[in-house]
Amino acid sequence: MKNNVETEQQQIELFGGIFLLANKLQTIGDSYLKEVTTKQWFLMMIVEQFGDYHPTLSEVAKEVGSSRQNLKQIALKLQDKGLLIIEKDTKDSRILRLSLSEKSREFWGKRAEQDKDFIMGLFHELSPDEIGAMWSGFHKLYANICKLGEKYSE
Repeated sequence: MKNNVETEQQQIELFGGIFLLANKLQTIGDSYLKEVTTKQWFLMMIVEQFGDYHPTLSEVAKEVGSSRQNLKQIALKLQDKGLLIIEKDTKDSRILRLSLSEKSREFWGKRAEQDKDFIMGLFHELSPDEIGAMWSGFHKLYANICKLGEKYSE
């Protein structure tokens, strides 16, 4: 059984490790994707999750965990590449709505198999039990982060 000092040290290392993993994953992802950045990929994946509903820039920013201004810059670059459509809302022209373009759907469709292989490669050495434990722990950690975000944004 681990003592509190060991557990505390592991928590500190995990905290730093999350940033290290995020940075390495972004660097590798940017090199792998080539045509888009990992941040652009993430924005498109979030927009896709909304299905037929065209979310507002603010709704996507909230889901991504980014400011509206930062997300707008990413969205504009995707629009320039023809992968994202930014349109004013029909009822309120101050609101911007996002949707994936046909070019985006074609782009991701052509990459589906290689992207699946890339993801599988990330988890290659992990057993199903380890992946399940990570998945469960990740969701609990994310819930805690959301609670802390509410606490410290007040």
